[in-house]
Amino acid sequence: MTTDYNVIAEQYKQCKEHPWRARIETYSIMKRLGNLEGKKVLDVACGEGFYARKLRQCGACEVVGIDRSEAMIRLALDQESRHPLGIAYRVEDARTESARQEFDLAVSAWLLVYARSQDELLAMCRGLASRLKPGGRFLTFTGNPDLYAFTHADYRKYGFSITLTDCAYEGAPIVWTVYLDDSSFEIENYYLPMEAYETAFIEAGFHDFEVHVPEVSPHPQGVDDGTFWSDYLAHPPAVLIECVKK
Repeated sequence: MTTDYNVIAEQYKQCKEHPWRARIETYSIMKRLGNLEGKKVLDVACGEGFYARKLRQCGACEVVGIDRSEAMIRLALDQESRHPLGIAYRVEDARTESARQEFDLAVSAWLLVYARSQDELLAMCRGLASRLKPGGRFLTFTGNPDLYAFTHADYRKYGFSITLTDCAYEGAPIVWTVYLDDSSFEIENYYLPMEAYETAFIEAGFHDFEVHVPEVSPHPQGVDDGTFWSDYLAHPPAVLIECVKK
């Protein structure tokens, strides 16, 4: 099963409202990015434009979002037409190499998880490198290959569950079932070991490869809800990867 975002675009947009998306995913990405003033930023696999808008609102001087799903880009353009921020959106495959090395920073949530082989992963990394200026940085929030070691992890209270194959192998499907108030849908990711990610980025021309564990933001009302997030943080289903183009 290959996930067709043209079909689930609206549902995927809704799942951005799950608390873990804001309290862990968005918080961890934006904290790691730091100051965006004066940066030209590319949002890769931008979906309906959630992070593109966030990047622009946080000071990036120019933001471009790309996604291979036409339905996702339509949602992003609709948001831009209703609440203009000066963001450009394009239907574009991250694996396609560009002749213009124009961005200071590339950001992505859930891109690398769709590489089913080391060759596909390398193509993504080369596509990213081709769009970044020398010294440009890439940051992504992506699936954690250590999922196979988390034998007792239960994520249902966070609004999703994860189904793994019996053992890890290159391209093994990792199926996320996402629960909404009145429906659910599935997203299929693929397994590659962390060593494959580091090797692909280095071969594509990156260095300073680092992996970070996500964090949870303080509760906006000052309530101590740390125990609610303890299962997620003890068995993080996602990590952050960052590296720098030589």
